[in-house]
Amino acid sequence: MTGNTKKSRLWMGVVILSLLAAGCASPYQVTKKKKTLDLKPDEGVALFSCQFRNRDNPAQKNVFSVTSLGLQENNQYKAYKQKQNLVIPASGAHYIRGEDLFLFSLKLPRGTYRVTDFNGIFRAVFGLQYAASVNKLFDVLPGRVSYAGRVYVDFFVSGGQTHEVKVENQFIEDEGRFKDGFPVLGGRTIVKDLLY
Repeated sequence: MTGNTKKSRLWMGVVILSLLAAGCASPYQVTKKKKTLDLKPDEGVALFSCQFRNRDNPAQKNVFSVTSLGLQENNQYKAYKQKQNLVIPASGAHYIRGEDLFLFSLKLPRGTYRVTDFNGIFRAVFGLQYAASVNKLFDVLPGRVSYAGRVYVDFFVSGGQTHEVKVENQFIEDEGRFKDGFPVLGGRTIVKDLLY
């Protein structure tokens, strides 16, 4: 094998890994480019938005750059180690940069899930790798598109970096954003999930 062939294969591997990291290979994402929403009989779609703020500097934009979202299946009938854990890459297909708002549209098998964390880069003086813990439950119902609320993550930097999470109902505002951002949802009725 020549040196050029090795370099070509190395670069091809880097490109494939980059595409995977960008979320191109995730079967759970409904992206802006998707033309049809093909749901299996046991699948539904969950929608939620996220906003990240720096309480010490409220005017700061692009506070947090999400690289992945952590989910855990919350099935009470399964033992802990049998519950599915998902790490879903967060691609640019879900982010409205002008307003620092992430829109997540996920196609999942029916069930109850828990958002466990957002992984990414917190932008203070320098970018710091950070995992913001979340404890947000949402339901996925067969054939339905459900809105699960807006997750706010407030970062507190002074006195040590920490964060606080709350969930609010921003259905009226977010419904239009989802339908504009994800054309495949345009003809679908979005229902509100229980905010818990």
